[in-house]
Amino acid sequence: MITERKCILAIRKTRKSQSFLNKFEALEFAESMPQIYEIWENNKTPIVTEKLANIEYYDIVKIPNRLIGKSEEFIEFCHEHGFESGEYITGKVYDTKLERCFLCEIANYRGFRSLDLYNQYVDNEVDCIIYESPNFYVVPELGALKQGYLMIVPKEHILSVAQFPNEIMEEYYEVCKDVEKILLSTFNGSVVTFMEHGSGPSGKSSHKKSIVHAHTHVVVDFTLDEKYKKMVKLIKCDDISKAKDVHYFSYQEGTGGDLTISMDPNVYVQRQYPRQVMAKELGYAPEQYNWRQNEFKEITHTTLYMLCKGLTKMAKSKSNQRIRTRTKAFVLGFSKR
Repeated sequence: MITERKCILAIRKTRKSQSFLNKFEALEFAESMPQIYEIWENNKTPIVTEKLANIEYYDIVKIPNRLIGKSEEFIEFCHEHGFESGEYITGKVYDTKLERCFLCEIANYRGFRSLDLYNQYVDNEVDCIIYESPNFYVVPELGALKQGYLMIVPKEHILSVAQFPNEIMEEYYEVCKDVEKILLSTFNGSVVTFMEHGSGPSGKSSHKKSIVHAHTHVVVDFTLDEKYKKMVKLIKCDDISKAKDVHYFSYQEGTGGDLTISMDPNVYVQRQYPRQVMAKELGYAPEQYNWRQNEFKEITHTTLYMLCKGLTKMAKSKSNQRIRTRTKAFVLGFSKR
């Protein structure tokens, strides 16, 4: 969830409570008011001893001792009180390079001999490839919360945009411009936003189900309000490769807009952060932001239908040869589903 309540957690500090609470990504112990403010600024919630919790005029939440050691119950307690604890880090590290990658499988058409046949017969519509260039493909967003929500994916198993080799960066920007043009035209939009959670170079994660194959989220007519940009300390970045060695969150409004990035390791960025903001602003129920739990197949179908219709019209007008060539297999295949 998005933490908007600036509270201070109070606990009787013992070795057991400290060990337990230190394992939550979005919590941090503080010993002074300056530390408390710094923790808030890093999108986390401070924890203090009961002695320091006697500060007047501050929102104090006392942690019941019965919750220490019970991670699921503690997370629920935090959510009930309006702030995010972050996930409980067990200390296990998963090498995602050893896991099956469904984005690589899509890049290979899941065994179909041609892209038009793939788009006609692939089991799940969300796997349809809308646009394909030599090194990239574009598919619908998993669990799209609104129409016009897509993903740009490299065919090669690269872990983040920051790690793209120089020889494909120009093509990537070309794809971004084409997708922007397609979305603005199809949905009569005013702005297209690009977002990415970039993985570190090792491919290792504390989350077993993390997707580390690079994928840029692209959505029409959604932007983060300034308060949400400040929440994760987005700052202007002139070169995305500067983040190639770290986990990061990048954000850009329009291909001509400033690229901004959050890459400070002290700043907490919620998993599926922009989806959480989007779900809240669109009025979804809590947890509906999570694509693993909510597929929103009707939204995906409508997006694909509208794109097919819009691209068919574009093909008849013979405008933009590159887009027509790179979306031809989608129009041919999806129109026969």
